[in-house]
Amino acid sequence: MGGVFIPKFPCKKYVKFHTICGIMYPMQISSERLYNFHRLRTKAHIDCLNYFARLLGYHFPEHDNDKLSDTICTGYVYHNYQKYHPDFQITPAHQELIEFARAEHHRTQPHHLEYYDDVRSISDMTLIEMICDWHSASFEQRFITHEDPHDYIVRDFYHIHLHSAYNFSEHQTDLILQLCDFLDTYTDHNTVMKIWTPLLSF
Repeated sequence: MGGVFIPKFPCKKYVKFHTICGIMYPMQISSERLYNFHRLRTKAHIDCLNYFARLLGYHFPEHDNDKLSDTICTGYVYHNYQKYHPDFQITPAHQELIEFARAEHHRTQPHHLEYYDDVRSISDMTLIEMICDWHSASFEQRFITHEDPHDYIVRDFYHIHLHSAYNFSEHQTDLILQLCDFLDTYTDHNTVMKIWTPLLSF
């Protein structure tokens, strides 16, 4: 991976709060820590995605490289840190950066549904990357950040939220369901947990 562009900020410190005896005290979070965590979390997501891809005989080395680039990096820095550190205070300005970054990433990356006017134009290879991306995100949300209250497996999420919302072809639907079943059957939970473990102590 090439060098990572890190924007310069007017303020090098960001504030979160911790509570002692019911009183909130500010804690300084350096921009270096925020960016280091973002890199670590992005690497874990990519490594997790490629774990699933390898089970299917594929590898996607360029996946999510844009999250380490200049235009959307900053928003994901805040988003990723706050996701793992809920007491980190997100300001309205931070939230605007987060929303811009997520919209830009989804709009410009072919492994996201928002990239397409017609999902039937998604190639099988891109659909495979997309399915691996769903599984990586699902694992993180179910077992690491615990932000999925329904504990959906990807197959269930597809049926509930995506199947009726998007006009997938019969071939695409069959491919999605077959690959979801395959990954659910052959994923080793402990191996995937090890990919994410470094984040838990950061």
